Amino acid sequence: MSPLQQMTKLLTTPEPSIVRALLWSAKLHDGLKIAFISLLLLSLAACSLLPSQLASPAQQISPGQQVTEEPPKVLAPLSAARIKPQLLWQHKLHPLQPGYIKLHPTLSGNTLFAADKNNIFALNKNNGKILWKKTLDETITGGLNTGKDSVFVGTENGMAIALDSNTGKTRWISLLEQPIVAISTEKKGKVVFRTLNGKIHALSSTNGDLLWLHTQRTPTLSLQGSSTPLLAGPLVVTGFDNGSVVAYDLDTGKEAWSIKLGSESNLTELSRLVDIDAEMKTVGTALFAASYQGFLAGIDMRSGRVGWKRPISSYSGIDANEQELFITDNQGNLWKLNPLTGEPVWKNDDLIRRSPTAPSLATKSLLIVGDKLGYLHWYNTVKGETIGRVHADSSSYLLAPLVQGRTVYAISRNGLLSAYRF
Repeated sequence: MSPLQQMTKLLTTPEPSIVRALLWSAKLHDGLKIAFISLLLLSLAACSLLPSQLASPAQQISPGQQVTEEPPKVLAPLSAARIKPQLLWQHKLHPLQPGYIKLHPTLSGNTLFAADKNNIFALNKNNGKILWKKTLDETITGGLNTGKDSVFVGTENGMAIALDSNTGKTRWISLLEQPIVAISTEKKGKVVFRTLNGKIHALSSTNGDLLWLHTQRTPTLSLQGSSTPLLAGPLVVTGFDNGSVVAYDLDTGKEAWSIKLGSESNLTELSRLVDIDAEMKTVGTALFAASYQGFLAGIDMRSGRVGWKRPISSYSGIDANEQELFITDNQGNLWKLNPLTGEPVWKNDDLIRRSPTAPSLATKSLLIVGDKLGYLHWYNTVKGETIGRVHADSSSYLLAPLVQGRTVYAISRNGLLSAYRF
């Protein structure tokens, strides 16, 4: 294979190794080396990485060294499971798209809405029966979220779509030109769409007309995925790939406040990955948000003032109530903290290197988390003990389990949508 053919192969590999490519370039003569590095830099423009592609902070790579990843932590047997989940129903969707696309199932009344690559489903939440199905000629990359009578989805080609939640018929389509990665709920006749290039579009939920638009700078290198814009009080709060959390007035689009949660020690390109991809959480006037390689913070939404912050890095998400805050970090630790002070209460390391999902509060005393090996775990919130577990699928869980009452809904990367009673 000629040097030019090898160069082309490296640059077109679905998940190129930047380190391998740079080491290989050292073998080229100067003229071809300059051309190769130039092409490599172009290929990195607006490049998104999966969290699983990144080495741990302690991992150092030397020339010629192969990166070896430690295996996921082995689960300890449960001596006496107090929670024994019972499978209610399952429905097989198409596998989720490669990457870290977040297609969240969502509930409205007795209907569960879910999506895969090209289809949106409305299912009876009690038995999994399909009520309607809508097939698009587009690849779905953002959503789902709901409004009063609508379901909102976004596509790879930038189509913001509203469907009638009762029938699946198209209400309106608005072209936003860039891939849509996250969608808010509906409030006051508005719904907010986030696109891959860092733009926030506030649209009329009635007809899809653009009401206002804002843009944040998108770093050259970022993680794949995005947190969901939150509508809280008069504000829409959004996390961006540059480590900023920004609040806008929902009616006018005027910026209310902006803060940075990224680390200040940005010495290398990878250390500048400070995306706010972890799902944020609001409790009253408090906002809890976390960045990758940055901080977890408690924020007063009325002023944007940071009440406290802790060096906990996350790309999955947070759940909280007035007394408790829970988060999974990049290493796989599950934390409980005091939401008023940020002080840790306990830490559970059972899911180290198992890429846990964001935690979901099921009851005041129960927490549910999924992992990349297809397990769902139930934890006691008081002490952080594992009190139930089910191997629900052979593929991974990326999205936090959706809980309503004593039923949990979870969709695996393989597209298996499961409902368990606990």
